[in-house]
Amino acid sequence: MRTVLVCAVGIVVVGLVVGAQTVNLGKEFQDASLGYALSYPSDWIYQRPSEYTVVFSGRMGTPAYHATVTIQNVASTRIGGIFEDVISVVNDYKCQLVAGVEEIYFYDQKVWRWRLDDGRELQGIGFTAEYPLQGDVFKTSEVIFPHANGNVFCSWAYSAPKEDYDTYSDIANAMFDSWTFTTGVSGSSTTQPPAGTTSSSLATLFEVRDHIYRLANSDSEFNLGNRDKKQYTITVPAPGYLSCILIDEQEQWIGVKVYNSAGEEVAGKATTAASIYGGTFEVLSGSYIVEVGPGKFLDDSDFHLYIVFGQSEFTEEDLIAQFGDPYQVLGK
Repeated sequence: MRTVLVCAVGIVVVGLVVGAQTVNLGKEFQDASLGYALSYPSDWIYQRPSEYTVVFSGRMGTPAYHATVTIQNVASTRIGGIFEDVISVVNDYKCQLVAGVEEIYFYDQKVWRWRLDDGRELQGIGFTAEYPLQGDVFKTSEVIFPHANGNVFCSWAYSAPKEDYDTYSDIANAMFDSWTFTTGVSGSSTTQPPAGTTSSSLATLFEVRDHIYRLANSDSEFNLGNRDKKQYTITVPAPGYLSCILIDEQEQWIGVKVYNSAGEEVAGKATTAASIYGGTFEVLSGSYIVEVGPGKFLDDSDFHLYIVFGQSEFTEEDLIAQFGDPYQVLGK
């Protein structure tokens, strides 16, 4: 039985709820080399895009074609892989997702447990992501467990266009409930994102349009802290590089700062900077607070903020190639 550790992390991940409504799963999939078995609908198909990856979906031409359940085995360090624990696999999957889309939103990361028939308990990690893809918005719920044999990690991901996600979630839930481990030992040395994503060098982790309002009537009021500020929380999926892009109105000094969990400023864009680009900063994986605020008491401006992530170091020229002129101004 697979459950979420409610006392530690809250409610169940949407779309992977144990105890789904009754669904007719008329076919069985089992592969001894992969070490698992499950049931799937009679009118669905499966494909093997790689040796250790299986993708289930509706048939081409049906509404369920873009609803997919992807299972992948990833080798642990015990059999020559690069992954030592579940969290390292989770972070690598997030990197794969970030590299495959222009922007992405991660949320609902939770601890899962799987109690086996022999009394052992496996602990996994799940998360949910939303991202634009091919003119649509997709939603993915993913859970990674260590296999019962201890040699591989198994990733389960249910993905669908957001508008169709709830339509097929009962099927995904029923398949998830039917998923059992056997004795397989094989696994890939690398992870792959859920079906449908592509590759690019830079990804937009966060994007928002908002407004900073003038609150102070003088410099002294402003210096005493009477100023508008906007705060947002972002998740950096893995070690890499971060850049802040902020576009405001003419003659406005709106800036942005990024703080780590210890409250240390790790990235940002100065209020006085003419360029919309704020430099490139090395960061670790984890949660960060993004704070946007004015540089002078007269500031009152709309702003457009991007937080950009890359797995390898990048330059302002790379940002210009993707986001354009460094001297953009809103309203022009």
